[in-house]
Amino acid sequence: MIPLHSDNRPFRLFYDQFLIPYYVLKYGIDVLFSPNNIATIFPGCKQVLIIQGPLVIRKLRKRYAEQEIPRLQAIFYDFMLPMSVRRVNKIITVSEDIKKWLLKQVEIPPSKVLVIHEGVDLAVFTTSVTKVDLAIDKPYVLFLSTLFRYKNADKAVKAFALAKRRCGIPHKLVIGGRDPDNRVTELRKVTEELGVAAEVQFLGQVPFEQVPFLYKNADLFLYPSTVESFGLPPLEAMACGVPVIGSTRCSIPEIIGDAGLIVDPDNIEELAEAIWKVLTDKKLRENLIKKGYERIKQFSWEKTAKETLKVFEEVYYENIT
Repeated sequence: MIPLHSDNRPFRLFYDQFLIPYYVLKYGIDVLFSPNNIATIFPGCKQVLIIQGPLVIRKLRKRYAEQEIPRLQAIFYDFMLPMSVRRVNKIITVSEDIKKWLLKQVEIPPSKVLVIHEGVDLAVFTTSVTKVDLAIDKPYVLFLSTLFRYKNADKAVKAFALAKRRCGIPHKLVIGGRDPDNRVTELRKVTEELGVAAEVQFLGQVPFEQVPFLYKNADLFLYPSTVESFGLPPLEAMACGVPVIGSTRCSIPEIIGDAGLIVDPDNIEELAEAIWKVLTDKKLRENLIKKGYERIKQFSWEKTAKETLKVFEEVYYENIT
């Protein structure tokens, strides 16, 4: 493994396209694994590319999140992605949905694209987590995600406020996650307009070791995101014994299956009703929690690793007589 700090995008481009071929030659690498959506165009060896960022796919981005990345970055992806997927030997996507969108955009053989789901670390995400010192009033509904616009934190707030007003639920809404675009300022205004400012708590970016505790003590996890390539948080919440409400978009139904309630993230009424149902229907809650425990058994990092290794081996032995 060659260390690389990727925040500097121009350097990252130079590194991927010029320095990696040098290291391939220097170390006699047989198969290059490119895990960052864009391939090294002339690597000097066989190559496996993984696509796990949905916004690199133009058709998906234009459908759901056209304004979410800078224009120059979008132009770069639109130029590099088709070239990348045509140059590599195999492509891994983290969901069937991403594979579908990729094949809509670029004409390549479907057999070249393999789906390998991500996994849940059940040693970390479990009902028996260590208590941490967090000043949060229970009971609460949890929204935990980077606060990009397409994650729909504003719609979670609106649906929570509606459920609060109509059904009198005693819960607070806890919102945690990195905020690169200062969305919290807008979200606070929404809470004030809806009269729930005192009922919504913003945690900011949550240290990783505190995340399982946040899940475990929530009565409900909301994931109304519009765009996802996979969507680990719903599975993490299930592993911690928390019922989940997810959206109808992209890969989320594929990952959640029947172990959570799936609603249209643009339909605030529907989302509010789902919140009320999960929080008040004991039988439904117990059923979702039980199904969640079963669902997470299908997603393990060991399985992911074995399937990925198999792809490397197939690419390595391809055309070797």
